[in-house]
Parts: sequence; structure tokens; C-alpha cells
Amino acid sequence: MARNLILAIGCLILLLSAGSAGAATEMDLFKGQRFEGGPWKLRADTVTYDAANHLYTAEGNVEIRQGDRRLRAEQVEVNEATKIARVRGNVVLVLDEDIFTGQEGQFNLATRCGEMTGARLFLNKNHFHVDSPLIRKTGDKTYYAEEAKVTTCDADRPVWSFSARKLSVVLEGYATGKDGLLHLAGLPVLYLPVAVLPVMTTRQSGFLIPTYGQHRAGGSVVEAPFYWAISNYSDLTLYQTVFSNRGYMQGGEYRRRGHDEAAANFRFFYINDSYAPYNEGTTNRRYWASGMINQPLGDWEARGTLDRVSDSNYLADFNFGYMGLNRYSRELLLEFGRDLEQEEVNTRVSNFNLARNFSVANFTLHTRYYEKLVNDDPNLFNRLPGVSLSSVPLSLGELPVYLGLNSSYNYFYQNHGMTGDRMDFHPYVSLQGQPLAGISFGSRVGFRETVFRVDHSVPEGPPEDVIPRQLFDSRVALAGAWARDFGRATESSSFYRHIVRPEVSYTNVPRFNPLRYPQFDPLDQGWVARVNRNLPVREGDDPVGGVNALTYGFANNILWRSQNEQGQATVREVLWFRLSQSSFFNKSSMGLDGTSVSHHPFSDFWGEMQFYPLPQLALGSNLGVSPYKEGFDRADFKVTVLDKQRQNYINLNYVYVKNFAKQINVETYLNLLNSVKTWVTYGHTFETSNQLEKRYGVVLQRECWGVVLSYTDRPNDQRIGFTVFIPGLGEKMKRSPVRFPDESKHKDSPDLF
Repeated sequence: MARNLILAIGCLILLLSAGSAGAATEMDLFKGQRFEGGPWKLRADTVTYDAANHLYTAEGNVEIRQGDRRLRAEQVEVNEATKIARVRGNVVLVLDEDIFTGQEGQFNLATRCGEMTGARLFLNKNHFHVDSPLIRKTGDKTYYAEEAKVTTCDADRPVWSFSARKLSVVLEGYATGKDGLLHLAGLPVLYLPVAVLPVMTTRQSGFLIPTYGQHRAGGSVVEAPFYWAISNYSDLTLYQTVFSNRGYMQGGEYRRRGHDEAAANFRFFYINDSYAPYNEGTTNRRYWASGMINQPLGDWEARGTLDRVSDSNYLADFNFGYMGLNRYSRELLLEFGRDLEQEEVNTRVSNFNLARNFSVANFTLHTRYYEKLVNDDPNLFNRLPGVSLSSVPLSLGELPVYLGLNSSYNYFYQNHGMTGDRMDFHPYVSLQGQPLAGISFGSRVGFRETVFRVDHSVPEGPPEDVIPRQLFDSRVALAGAWARDFGRATESSSFYRHIVRPEVSYTNVPRFNPLRYPQFDPLDQGWVARVNRNLPVREGDDPVGGVNALTYGFANNILWRSQNEQGQATVREVLWFRLSQSSFFNKSSMGLDGTSVSHHPFSDFWGEMQFYPLPQLALGSNLGVSPYKEGFDRADFKVTVLDKQRQNYINLNYVYVKNFAKQINVETYLNLLNSVKTWVTYGHTFETSNQLEKRYGVVLQRECWGVVLSYTDRPNDQRIGFTVFIPGLGEKMKRSPVRFPDESKHKDSPDLF
């Protein structure tokens, strides 16, 4: 009897000792043991410990955590010996931003691996859902699922999903499924023995968004590019395109990024074009090779541009989709700060420069190659090699006198024609000063010695192979600058400032006979085109000869000065306006084609204006008015609206050049709603009553899918484009189809979707 009493008391003490932990709401697990990621902690409404079986049992709001990892459930059993936690009831495992949920399962807290039944895995950065009766966490960044369903939609009945009998998921890698089906609106539409989906938040290899189009000339068009992330600093995109009327086109684009703004981007496309209208007079083996490179080399910097095309129609025929010139040229502008020639330019230019800046001069090695696409165009001279040396103005002691030098050497050649050299040596001296307050004076006199060497004599030039030319140039300028503030008060930091700058200058460069010299460079012949023959000689013009003119005018600036929220001063230009005119003391200028271009004794009144009434609104205008009752010779009006977020853009531009051009261009991009975006571009010339190009497009985007519709109407083709996309998957090159202002400075222009 006494023995039974002792046993009963012992059992009671054991039970009390086993339940003594229940009073603790939080405790450390596996004391004295170390784990990768730090110690594990347990918290719950009640916790009991079975010392005999080394088993913790926790119930009610249970949470096991290690650093940023959280494991929550209604009931948890943790074996202290095996480190296995069995979880039941609304299980949630939080891993940084990713969430792994299910009804019940087990996890090894030492290896941080386990499995869950009735499970769902959500990868936040890709908005990637995986549902499965069984999901195993097989590693830190790997999962395995059976009878799984994958989608990026949050709805219980997703618009699209992909199911697989077996699925392996690697974070920052791929989800690979076997025996899969693609479902649209719940209906199976495509069987996939093996399917691969990217599960990356950074650059990811895989197929890009395919596009479908219907063209009048090309027929049905399907683009299916493949993107290969070679390394952290380079990638390769292969462009596969099928035209029902033209055949198969293959293209490729290689990109590389390095340190100190080092970058390279090159692409190549080729098609054996079977479209009948271009077989006559144009090779059916059509190609385009283009790209750019920037490469610092210590104190030197190399820059190159490649632009070679098979024929004059190629860029117009294939200016759409991933392969188009417009899209690619914008990408180059954003990355390299320069772009390619426009589609209608029939002389493509490739060049390479190697330059170094010294403290007082710049030294540059350069080459330039021209590709003529129209036989009737003049033959231009390629340059290889070329060298230039230009100094900054160097002061002579304390005197306001400066010396400078511009010099160059070029070897010119044609594929069939003349070859030769040109050496140019152009020293100059300038005088700068401020004789009175608000008055500045500047003058410059230069002497240019140019020597040409040719392999055979110029038709109308001297018989010698070496032809010298001596020229001088001079310019004298006098300008003022006076400012006055309006609305400025002692208690306010905001006010307007009005600046007036009257200016007058005289330019003299003697005329020479251009027919005596080889036509290596258009600027060896002249500098004026007929389209601008009556414009004044403006600041920045660099006439080669035949100028004797006095230019006068004035400029106005209105600036708004204020402070931002941080108390820093900000200045915004509100209005800039300049009016100028030239008085010519000769009767003609030297044209770019070597002929004389006549002009009036007085040039047009030339007005230039930029007005910013609001930060989001810009109005611009250039006007050329003849003083001889001939009306307007030139007019250019521009209205631009761009919101602060750079999401909505409207640009209207009208250009008028008497007897040459009368054209209107419209560009719009509107982010109407979160799910609807649209764009319109339109060009029309009234001179010939021809429409240049119209483009319309709309983007309809829902939570996990979207569609892009576009229509392009060109003089020789009509195109319809259709693309279905999935946010988070294959979104490379999704920039908007409209070029926003200053894109080379603002890389945050809106995406297409």
C-alpha cells in the first residue's frame, strides 16, 4: 500500500515537472547547440515538454523562428533529438518575402528542409503561385511538387495556369515541369512534355514574349526571341522570325557591360527574302549589322558605331517589333548617349574614335566609313586614318589674349575613284574683355593652311598633285547683359529674374573657288544649303568661306527662383526668346554642293522662343520672316505636355519651310488607367498631301495577364501587331513605343507594360 502511494506521488511529480514548461510563452530550443542562421526560438499559448521522449508540444498561436524565418501553426511537436518539427493546422512558413503554406507537414530545423500537404508556395518578387497536394522543400532555394499547378494570378480560378505531374523549382533559376498542360480560363489548350518557366528576379535566360503580326507586304509574322544571360555582365538574344510571304529571318544581339561606362551592343539580322516586288533591283539576301561600343583604355577612350545594311528598303521593311530600327536606336541612345541615323537616311555611317584629353588639348584618332544605298547619290569619301589635335585657348600671362590651335590630318578614299590626303593647320588668337560693367567684348582672328594631295588631278583644278589653300577668318562680337528682379521681398525667397542680352557681331571669311580643290568633304566646298540661305549667321556656325556679314539682335531670359522643401535654391527657366538678323556685304554664300547660293542683302528676321508656363508644359517656336514682303520663309511650332511622373506625354510639332516642307507630327502616350495605356503617332506632309506614318496602340493589363494591340499605316505597308504577355515572365525590352524628351538623361521613361 505504501509502495503504491509512493508510485502515485512520483507519477504526480513527473507530470507536474512535465507540465512546468507550460507557463512559459517563449523559450529557446536546443540550448547550447549551434545552427546555420542562428538559434531557434519557440513561442505559443501553451508549451509542454516530455523529458522521457525529448519532445516539445506547443498549442495555440505557435511560432518557431530563426532570424527572418517564421514557422506558424496551430499545433507543433518538436523532437529535441532529431530536430524535426511536426506541424498541423493552418501552417505558414515565411522566408523573407516568400510564403509556404499548408495543412500539415514536417520540417527538419537543422537542415531547414521538409514537406507540406495541401500546400501552396508564393514567391513574391515574381508573383509566382504553386499549388500542390504535396510540396517538399528540398534545399535553401529548391522545392519539389507533385500534381502541381503554377500561375501568377491571385484568383481561385486563374485566367491562365500551368499544371505538371512533377515540378522542380529553383529560386533565381527555373521551374521545370514534366507532363504539363497549359490551361486558359480553366480549359486545357496545350500539352507540354517538358516546360521551363523562369523564377528569377534579375536577368533570366529564356524565351521572351512572342509577338504576332499581320502585314500587307510580309504576310503573317511571328517573332519568338530567346534570351541567354551569359554572365552578370553579358547576354545574347537570338531573334527567330517567320514571315509567310518572305521566309525565315535569323538575328542575334550581343550586349556587354563593364566598369567605368564600358559597354558594347551589336546585332545582326539576315533573311533570304522571297517577297517578289523586291527581287527585281534588290538582292534577296538582305541583312543589317549595327551596334555601338564604349571602352575606356586607361587615359584613352574608344568609341565606335557600326551601321551596315544590304539595301535602301531594308530598314523600312523591317522597322517593327524587336528587330526594328526605332526600338534599337532608342536603346542605344539610353545606353550610349547617341543613336543611329533615321530610317530614311540612305547613307549609313560607321565610325571609330580613340581619344585622350590632356590638360590643354585633345588628341583623337578616328575613322569614318560611308555606305551609299542609292546609286544616284554622290560618292562620299571614307576616312582611314584620321588624326586631330585641338587645344583649349591658352592665356598669355595676365593679358586678356588667348592662343589656340585646331589641326587635323585625314586620308580619304573611295571604293572606286579618287584617293588623297588633307592636312589642316588652323591657329587662332582671341581677345576677350569687359570694357564696361555689363558689356563684354570678344574677337578672334585665325589663319588656316590646308594642303591637299591627290592621286590624280582635279578636273577643274591645277595639274599638281599637291594643292595648297590659305584662308583667314575673323570675328568681332560685342554683347551686354542686364538683369532685374521682380517680386523679390525680404521675407520671400521666390522671385522672377529678367535678363536682357543685346548683341552684335561681325564675321568675315573670304571666298575661294571650290572647284580648284578635291571634294573630299562637303565642308571643303561650302556650308550653306538652299533651305537656309536667307537665315542670319548665328552663333555656333562655322563657315568655311564666303561670309561677310554683320549680325545683330537681342535675347531675353525670364527665370523663376524658389526653394525646395530642403531649403535649397532652385531655378526654373520660364521664357527664353531671341531675335536676330544679318546684313550681308556680299551677294551669295558658298553652298554645300560647291555652287553659289544667292541671298538678299538683309537676312530674314529670325525669332526663337521657348516658353514654360508650367513645369509640365513647354511651348516652342522658330520663325523666319522676310523683310522683303515675301512672308514667312520658315516656321516651326511645338507643344509638349509631360507630367511629373513621365507617364503621360503629348507632343505636337508643325514644320514649314517655304518651297521645301509643310509637315505636322503628333506623338502621344497616355497612361489612362492602371490597366489601360495607349499611344498614337501621326505624320503628314501637306507639300505632297501624303501621309507619312500612323501608329496606334493600346495595352490592356489585368493582374496576371495582358495584351498589346498595335496598328501601323505606312505609305507602302500596313501592319497589325498582337502580343499576349504575363507580368513577371519574359519582360525584356518592354519600353514604350514613343520616344520621350531627353531619354538619354532620363532612364525612367515608362514601360510598355
